Amino acid sequence: MLDIDHAPLFSWSGYALRYAPLVLAASIVWFAAQLWWHVETVKRAVGFEFVDDADEPRLCRTIEPLIILAGLPTPFVGVIESDARNAFACGVGHKRAVVVVTRGLVDALSDAELGGVLAHELSHVKNGDIRLMAAANIFMSALTRLHARNALRFSPIHGLVALAIPAILPLSLAATLIGRIALRAGQVSRLLIASSREFVADAQAAGWTKDPAALASALLKVDERYRIDNSQAENDAMMIAGESSGTGATHPTVSQRVAALARVTGSMVWNAPASPTDQDWTATTTRNTVAQARFGPRGRAVQAIRRVRQGDRENFLGLTYWNTFALVLTVGALIGIHWPQIGDAHAMAAKFDPRPIGTMIGAPMSCELSPFSSTFKRRCDAGMTAGAYREYEGQQGTLAGYIADWSKARRDRGLINADLSVASFGHDRVEGVYRGQSGRMDQATVLRTGDGMYIDANGHETYAPPVGLIIAETTKLGCFVRDPRPIESGLAKPLDQNDIASIASDLNRAASDTASGTPNFASISYYLDRRETLVDRAWVLYRQPGLNALRAALDDQQQRRAVERFRATVAQLGFPAVMKPVDRAKLSALLRNPVAFIPCRSLRAT
Repeated sequence: MLDIDHAPLFSWSGYALRYAPLVLAASIVWFAAQLWWHVETVKRAVGFEFVDDADEPRLCRTIEPLIILAGLPTPFVGVIESDARNAFACGVGHKRAVVVVTRGLVDALSDAELGGVLAHELSHVKNGDIRLMAAANIFMSALTRLHARNALRFSPIHGLVALAIPAILPLSLAATLIGRIALRAGQVSRLLIASSREFVADAQAAGWTKDPAALASALLKVDERYRIDNSQAENDAMMIAGESSGTGATHPTVSQRVAALARVTGSMVWNAPASPTDQDWTATTTRNTVAQARFGPRGRAVQAIRRVRQGDRENFLGLTYWNTFALVLTVGALIGIHWPQIGDAHAMAAKFDPRPIGTMIGAPMSCELSPFSSTFKRRCDAGMTAGAYREYEGQQGTLAGYIADWSKARRDRGLINADLSVASFGHDRVEGVYRGQSGRMDQATVLRTGDGMYIDANGHETYAPPVGLIIAETTKLGCFVRDPRPIESGLAKPLDQNDIASIASDLNRAASDTASGTPNFASISYYLDRRETLVDRAWVLYRQPGLNALRAALDDQQQRRAVERFRATVAQLGFPAVMKPVDRAKLSALLRNPVAFIPCRSLRAT
C-alpha cells in the first residue's frame, strides 16, 4: 500500500476540501454576475436595438394594451434587423425586462398575430420565466463548455497515453461517461422546462388576446423561418420558436403547440377569421401532425430523451465515431502488449491501478511542480529518498513499471535521489566520503552530484565543498584551499628555476610592502592573498618540486618578520568582525606555522 505522504490523491482531496468553500463562493459570484448582466450579454449576442413609439409606432401600439392587461411595468422593447421571424423576452425581473422581436416577424404578421406573439412574451415576463430560462441558459452554457473542454474526455491522445499508463483508459472512459450523462440530463431538463413554459405562455396569451387562432397562425408563420443569423444556440430557449430536436432542442414542436391550443379552446383555433389557412401549413406542421400530437406525462421524459438524441454525433458512452475507432485500437493494442500476463488477474489489476498516476504526478515525478502540498516540495528538496516506486518494480508494459525499474537501477548505483522526479532527473546525487583536498581528513559524509559537484545547504550545486569542511581542513593541517575544483590530471612542467626565483621575489615584495607603515588588516589581507596565489601557482605549474624549490623563500627572514608583525597586530586588535570565517582560519594557520601554509591539494600528492 502507498504511504499516505506518497499518495497525492489524498492531498488533492484535502486540497479540494480546503478550498471547496472558496470555489463555491466564486461560482456563486460568477453565476450572479452572469445573471445580472444577462440582458447586455444577449444584446451583444443577437444585436438588438432599443426602440420607442417614434421608431416603431405599430409595435408599441400593439404591446401597450397587453402590458396593461398583464399588470406589468412597461418593459423595454427591442428590434433585431433580421429577416428571421422570432421574438423573445429576457431580463432578471419585471422592471428590467426586455421584449425583442425581429424585423421579419413584424413585417410578416398581422396585428392580431403580432399581438398573440407579444402576449406570449409578456406571459414569460409575468411568470418569471425569463429569469428561469436565463439561469438555465447560463447553466447549460457552462455545462456544455465543461464537457467540451474536459481534460479527461477520451480522445486518441488518451488512447496513446493509455498504452503506457493503462489506468488512464478506465478513468478517461468514466469521466467521458459522467460528463455525457450530466450533459444529457441538462439537455433533457432544459427541454422539459422550456417546453412546459412555452405551453403555459401560449395558453395565457390566448386568454389575454381572446384569439387563439391568431396565435396558432403566427406560430405556423414563425416556424417557416425562425433561425436568426449568428445567434448562439443557448439563446434558443428564450425564443418563441427554436429547435425541437437535436442536442440543442428547447421547444415543443409547433404541431404540439397548435394541438394544445385546440384542446384548450376547441373550435376557436379553426373557425375564427385569423385561423390558419391552407397556405399557412408547412412541410413539418400539417393538420395530420397536429391531430397526431401526443402529450402524455409518462412519455414526456422518454420523448424528450429521444428528441435530444436526434442527430447527436456521440454514442451512449459520449464518444464520436473517430474516438470510438481510437478506443477499439487502444483496447486491441493493450491486449497485444499485455497478452503474456492476460491470465494473471493480480498482475492485470496492478496495471490498471490508478495509484501510480497519483504517485507520478503528485509525489516524485512532478513534485517540484505540485501546488497541492508543501510535503512534496520538501521531499524534492530532501532528495526523495522514500522509494515511492518500489511496489511497481517488475511491472511489465507500463510506464509505472519502467520508472520503478529505472529508479531501482539508480538506487543500486547508490543515488540518494533514486526516485525519478523533476528535481532528480539529470541531477544525480550520491552520498560520498570527503577527506578534504589533502586526503588526510577524517571521514565526513557529504552530498555530491554524479559529475562530482557538491550540494550546499540550500540544495544548490557548487564546485566547492562545504565551507565547514574547508575551515576544518585549514585548521587541522595548516594548509589552504585556494581552488576548490578537482585536481587536474596531467604531468607537471619541468622545473624552471628562473620562474621560481621570480615567484620568490614577488613573495619578498609582498612582505616588504606590508612591513612599511602601521600594520592593519587591509595589508594583512593583501599579503595573505598574494602568498596564496604565488605558492599555489608554483604547485600548479611544477607540483612538489616547485614547492620544494620555494620552501627556502617561505622561511626567510623577511617573511618571518612580516608574520611576526601580523601576529602582534592580531594579539593587539583581535580578528575583525567582518572577516570571513574561511579567511580567519587561513590567517590563524599562517600565524601558527608559515612553512606549512601550502595548498592542501599538494599534500595528497606527497
